[in-house]
Amino acid sequence: MTTVQAQDHAAEAIAAGLCEEASRRTGLVDFGPDDFRMPLAMVAAHLTSPLLSDVGRASLREDLVVALVGRLVRENEWKKNPGWQERKIDRPLIICGIPRTGTTALHKLLSVDPQFQGLEHWLTSWPMPRPQRTEWPQQQGYRNAVAALEKLFELIPQLRISHEIVADEVDECLEILRLDFIANRFPSIYMLPDYDAWFQAQDETPLYRRLADTIRLIGLHDNRTWLLKNPGHFGHLDELFEAFPDARVVITHRDPVKSLGSLGSVLAGGRQMFYADPQIDTIGPRELTYWSRAKEATDRTRCWLPAGQILDVDHLDFHRAPIGTVRKIYDHFGLTLSDEVATSMEAWLASNPADKHGAHSYRLEDYGITADRIRSLLGEG
Repeated sequence: MTTVQAQDHAAEAIAAGLCEEASRRTGLVDFGPDDFRMPLAMVAAHLTSPLLSDVGRASLREDLVVALVGRLVRENEWKKNPGWQERKIDRPLIICGIPRTGTTALHKLLSVDPQFQGLEHWLTSWPMPRPQRTEWPQQQGYRNAVAALEKLFELIPQLRISHEIVADEVDECLEILRLDFIANRFPSIYMLPDYDAWFQAQDETPLYRRLADTIRLIGLHDNRTWLLKNPGHFGHLDELFEAFPDARVVITHRDPVKSLGSLGSVLAGGRQMFYADPQIDTIGPRELTYWSRAKEATDRTRCWLPAGQILDVDHLDFHRAPIGTVRKIYDHFGLTLSDEVATSMEAWLASNPADKHGAHSYRLEDYGITADRIRSLLGEG
């Protein structure tokens, strides 16, 4: 057996152990199609890396097991609820854009409107037809998510400042996409150059189809319009519109020097916990390359899209006049904003200022990139 074969065999054994752990947690054994096993093994191999700290190893292991639990639950719920195949997803409103351009704030503000349904965080790791909200505390998946987030913020308290996550609030489609183990989540958080090169060469169309099927499952008993968000849809609009042909898409924009610096800070927080030598100066070049390619792909797709299917929103405009920006979105896509909902949105804004958990600061040079380099690839935003 060659060294490479031995490494592959060891990685497959580690992945098999993770699958066994997920089955123990759920009592389920059917993970669905086996196409997830190879990328799972690629990421799982990193668990043996001497670069990882004990905290990093535990975090990566839990990330992988939670994703496997989600696969098991989703496959089981698809079987239990055969009607999901007929569920239509009509004209979803989808937010995307380079990270740190205001996608999360806009997403959570719009989610105040009861005409929308979204992917609550706990349902991304335990996909099932969404129960009544009063039943959530009794759901195993909800309790698991609450406990996991408590541990996460205890481990990385600064994450509350840069990207707070709440179990019963809407979250990103990325949390569903990771269930197939072909997701930007893994190489952006962990140092996985071999996996990253493989991942960026993949056709994500099948993942987007499974995302749509998961959404059909979660919204099985809910007729409201879907409100979705994922920065990573920026760069994958072809796949997005193949899965959601009549989607209404909002793309957020910000000075890329600020967005890439802020993203570097978010990712560096995890790196510094997960690695003895976090090499944070490698974060910037990787992210700049990834998102500049995403911008090129988005620009190509926009050339053939029908006029009006995409609306661009500037981060500064949203920051200065959030409700005015909401009205612009609603007017453009033919949505109705009631006075009552506008008032509720104002109340949400007052309760959730940008610096709610402290100021977010960063230095661009720490992440191995310069403002000039960013602007040469991403322009002015």
